[in-house]
Amino acid sequence: MLARTTRQNLSHFLAVTLLLIALLMANMANAAFTASVNSTVIASHESLELTLRTDMNSSDAPDLSPLEWSFDLLGTRQQSQTRITNGNREYSREWVISLVPKQQGTLIIPPIKLGAQASEPVTITVRDKKADDSGSDTSPLFMKAEVSSESIYVQQELIFTLQIFFSVQLYDDNRLSALNIDDALMQQLGETRKFDTVINGIRYRGFELKYAIHPQAVGEMVIPSLTFTGVAVEPRDPFGSIFSSGGKPVIARSPEIRVEVKPKPESYPVKETWLPARKLTIQETWSQPLNTLKVGDAITRTITVAADGLSAAQLPPILMPQPKGVNSYPDKSGTEDSETLNGIQGQRTDSIAMIPTHSGTITLPAVEYIWFDTARGEVRVSSLPATTIDVAPDPNAKAQTPPMAVSTPAETEVSKVTGCPEPSIISSEPDNTSIRLWQGLTGLFALLWLVTLGIWRFKSSSGKQADSHEKITGDHHPSNNQVQEAAAFASLESACQQKNVRLTLNELQNWSRLYPGNNKLTSLTDCLNQLGSNELKAACNDLAASLYSAEPKAADIQALLNTVLEECQKIRTKKPEMGSDQELGKLYPR
Repeated sequence: MLARTTRQNLSHFLAVTLLLIALLMANMANAAFTASVNSTVIASHESLELTLRTDMNSSDAPDLSPLEWSFDLLGTRQQSQTRITNGNREYSREWVISLVPKQQGTLIIPPIKLGAQASEPVTITVRDKKADDSGSDTSPLFMKAEVSSESIYVQQELIFTLQIFFSVQLYDDNRLSALNIDDALMQQLGETRKFDTVINGIRYRGFELKYAIHPQAVGEMVIPSLTFTGVAVEPRDPFGSIFSSGGKPVIARSPEIRVEVKPKPESYPVKETWLPARKLTIQETWSQPLNTLKVGDAITRTITVAADGLSAAQLPPILMPQPKGVNSYPDKSGTEDSETLNGIQGQRTDSIAMIPTHSGTITLPAVEYIWFDTARGEVRVSSLPATTIDVAPDPNAKAQTPPMAVSTPAETEVSKVTGCPEPSIISSEPDNTSIRLWQGLTGLFALLWLVTLGIWRFKSSSGKQADSHEKITGDHHPSNNQVQEAAAFASLESACQQKNVRLTLNELQNWSRLYPGNNKLTSLTDCLNQLGSNELKAACNDLAASLYSAEPKAADIQALLNTVLEECQKIRTKKPEMGSDQELGKLYPR
């Protein structure tokens, strides 16, 4: 009896267990994981909402990584809900993902996994305009992009204009992707401009940005598509962004633009710095009127070059030839860039201080600046004409007297003797008083002669010792060219210590013109060829290239500057003769 009761209880327990397992399996089978979208056909400027829903109460989150191949994920929000109907508990959980398609055409949302479950794929169509869109520009958000030219020369300035139009109210959290172009220098021109306009009867607000682009490589330059993302205020939200953190994500993309970059024309001089500009002017100013210049007056000549479409770093130093009869010293130089909506204007200023050492007429040679006119497509020369200066004598200078003739004591005595008349014999008998007087005068003259001779010998030996001491100790005034060369080399050392690449190349050119004594060198290349150091030439080429590098390394720049200074010091130890300016005399005579 007991055994039969035990068997019945066991059978009942197994039946209940199987029933519970069956119910659990049925619930799991009914628990679905689905994917749906708010629209299967969207425009390229619109975003898409993907909703993932499950009835299973789980802490797992769906894997969204498969979406990144074809979509940009703007944000995800989730919500859960529990309902009890007739004692039955129902649970649901949703994830709403805002997606932006990366391309047009037919796109497939791949299956999304949630634990062991996976959703079904969803197919959508992305068009340039929706089927019901009328007109060319009636979308609530779109972008336009244009360039100043579709074909330019290497390093020529290209103006890229980007406009964003929107007819819906946007929250303040708007984003624009960065502009990145390989082998090009980019700079935004001014601040972002806001504007209002009406297109096809619809009022739009907008933003406009302008960029200056300088391509550094020949070939095809691709300006990529830029993406603008924002959040539009929902029509049902009367308070806008003040009290609501919701809204509908919106997106717009600019078209991709391709530009042909040509090499510099063969007609451009090989040895000249390549300067493609829309306009280039050269002007000069003087620190005082030229008609009042006198010998010894210091006057400063300042020459300014301004170029539209070039940065100041692209402008080479201004060379001012040094005429004879003038002591010249390099003065301050400076560069400045100005940003306008029409592009960049680079400005370079170089000054030179001059002191005339001779009166008369001095002619300063013409100054030329060769550049390429991108508007006309031809090589042009901007120049300053030769300048003639009449230098007046210094009225405060003492008149030079001819050197006095120096007579030796012997000549002086002879002249005195020959100049004395012969004594006349008054009486044949000697006059003792006259004889004693004559003997006394003769002795006095002999004594004066000996004193004069001693003084002359003393001065002669003192002069030789002074000359000898000056030669041994080197206590003499250096020539004017040596003073200029030393000052220029000191400026070069200072520029290297400041780690200023542009200033170093400028000061190197100034010093190299003074060191060989050849002020007719017109370019840095000519100066380097004159100095004859391959190591110096290679270092300068690398430094010049670093001026146009996007991210030059500080360690490499420091090593190159050290090489430049060391090579110049080696060249300077050769001490070439600098006698070109010695004929002008000393600036401050002793």
